[in-house]
Amino acid sequence: MLRSFIILFFLVACNADPVELNEVKPLHKPITHFPTKSKSKTSFEITTVQSPTGWGYQIRQNGKLLLDQPTIPGRSGNDGFQTQADAQRVAELVKTKLQAKIFPPTVSEDDLKNLNIH
Repeated sequence: MLRSFIILFFLVACNADPVELNEVKPLHKPITHFPTKSKSKTSFEITTVQSPTGWGYQIRQNGKLLLDQPTIPGRSGNDGFQTQADAQRVAELVKTKLQAKIFPPTVSEDDLKNLNIH
C-alpha cells in the first residue's frame, strides 16, 4: 500500500504544472544602496571688528575662529576697511569661497574692485 501511495504521489507531481521562478517572491526587499552617515553641516559666522586702522572681520567655523582679518586682504599695508559695510561684503565673499571648499579663500584686487572697495 505504501508503495502504491508513493507511485501515485510521483505521478501527480509529474503531471502538475511547473512553477515559474518569477512567481516566487523574496522575503526581504533587495538593498539597492548602502546608507551613509549624514555629514553635519558646517556653519560659518562672520563678525566685523573695528581697530585703530579701520574695520576688519573674523570668520568662525562651527564656533571655532578660522580667520582673523584685521586688514584688507590682497593689498599691501596694514590698513583696515574704511567702513563696516566694506568689511562685511568682503567677509561674505570669503565665506562663499569657504562654503565652496576653496582654501585658502584668497581675495584678489579684481574681487575688491567688483565689491567697490577703495
